[in-house]
Amino acid sequence: MKTIITMGLLILLSGCAVAGLAKTAVTTTVKVAEVPFKVIGSIVDGNEDEDESENEEE
Repeated sequence: MKTIITMGLLILLSGCAVAGLAKTAVTTTVKVAEVPFKVIGSIVDGNEDEDESENEEE
């Protein structure tokens, strides 16, 4: 009886660990995928700021 309970707990705990690792992997992947968009966005915003400052100087 103790063996069955122990095995059940091990299976449940390992399932939670796998779910936690999967969530971490997905979160990390999403953050890595966002980086190029942030870089491109900052470049585009930087170019717009330069154009606006040139128009104000004229």
